[in-house]
Amino acid sequence: MRAIIFANGIMTAWPDDLDLKKNHDVIIAADGGLKHCMKLGLTPHIIVGDMDSVDPTDLADLESKGVEIERHPSRKDETDLWLAVQTAMQKKPDEIIILGAMGGRWDMTFANVLLLVSPQLRAIGTRILDDNQEIFVLHSGQKVKLLGHKGALLSLMPLTNAVKGIMLTGFEYPLNNETLNLGTTRGISNVFKNDSGRIEFKKGKLLVTITHGHAQ
Repeated sequence: MRAIIFANGIMTAWPDDLDLKKNHDVIIAADGGLKHCMKLGLTPHIIVGDMDSVDPTDLADLESKGVEIERHPSRKDETDLWLAVQTAMQKKPDEIIILGAMGGRWDMTFANVLLLVSPQLRAIGTRILDDNQEIFVLHSGQKVKLLGHKGALLSLMPLTNAVKGIMLTGFEYPLNNETLNLGTTRGISNVFKNDSGRIEFKKGKLLVTITHGHAQ
């Protein structure tokens, strides 16, 4: 099962590589993320949040149609998106995809990206998608095949003081047992040589972005 969460940020376009699977996907709207669902003609299975960004008429209509409403107080310690992620985790999904998480307020955008680092999500493949871009986190010890196409961009950003022992193959600028330090930009704008590449590293955490629409 896959959980698709709509956040209340800017959603520029439907992601290029995302196809809805009617009998496989659980759609969750994080409060104002409902607007993206409605714009796309999608009915979420669950709406989560304090409902401060949702039209009460729309909410009542969806509730009458059997949509599950998970209400939270406006004074709370978590963002609506994180509450939606927690709801998704209760469904024990194989993957969580987050849409509409970027843009608008910088604090919310950074918080949305950094929730990918949560230890609770380590065992669940979790990605933020926007149009032709995706963001996810990798942990040391993983051997991962990165999917793109020739000319697509890959950027690696350390989330720890140093990410060590990086082996990166299949890219214009390979890495051979090398280190990327926090606060440097060496890992930005690498280029896929073909449709995939591979990465593994010995220590640290990496924030990974792939821009699929870029071509040489």
